[in-house]
Amino acid sequence: MFASARKALQSVVDPAFRGVVLKSLALTVLLFAGLSWAAQYGLAHMPALSWAWLNTLLAALADALLVVVMVFLGAPVAALFASLFLDEIAEEVEKTYYPADPPAAGVSFWTGLVAGLRLSFWVILFEVILMPLNLLQPEFAWIDMLLLNGWLLGREFFELAALRHLSAGAARTLRRRHRFGIWSAGLLLAALSLVPVVNFFVPLFGAAFMVHLFKRYSHEGRPV
Repeated sequence: MFASARKALQSVVDPAFRGVVLKSLALTVLLFAGLSWAAQYGLAHMPALSWAWLNTLLAALADALLVVVMVFLGAPVAALFASLFLDEIAEEVEKTYYPADPPAAGVSFWTGLVAGLRLSFWVILFEVILMPLNLLQPEFAWIDMLLLNGWLLGREFFELAALRHLSAGAARTLRRRHRFGIWSAGLLLAALSLVPVVNFFVPLFGAAFMVHLFKRYSHEGRPV
C-alpha cells in the first residue's frame, strides 16, 4: 500500500499531471469559496436582534459552524471530484507507469458522476445518522468519521478505478477479495480529507492511489 501511495504522490507533483491538477484544484477551491460566500451572505442578511452581544455571538458561531461544515464536507467533495477526473488521471497514470498493460475501455463521464454523487450522498447520510452519537460521545467522533469515510472512500474509489478494465461484478469481486487493504487505503484518504488545504489534493491523490492499488491487485492474479 505504501508503495502505491508513494507513486500516487509522485503523480500529483508530476508536470505531466499539471493540467488536471489545476482543474481539480480550481473546482474544489471554487466549491469551498462558494459555501463560504453563501454562509456569509446569509449571515449578513439575517435580521439584527435587539441585543448586540447576541448578534456578536451568532456571528462567531456561524464562523465556527462554517469550519465544521468544511471538515464535514471534505470526504464527499473528494469523492465527487475524484469521480469527475478519475478517468483522465487514470489514463495518465497507466501511460506513465504501466505502458505494457492493455489499454482500458475507460469509464464514461455519467458513470463517474453518478458514482461520485452516490458516494457523496452515502457519506453525508451516514455522518448525519452518526451525529447524535458523536455529540453524546465527542471523544469518539473523529474515530467514527474516519472509519466510516475510510470504508466508503476506499470502496468507491477502488471500484471506479477497476471499472475502467473490469465489469461491475468483477470489480466488486476484486474489491471484496482485498477489502482490508482497500479499507486501509480509504482510511488514509479519509484522514487527509480532514486536513485544510491538503483536502484540495485528496481527489487527485486518491484517484491515482487507487489506480496503482488496482494494478497491484490485478497483477497478483496473473501468471508470470
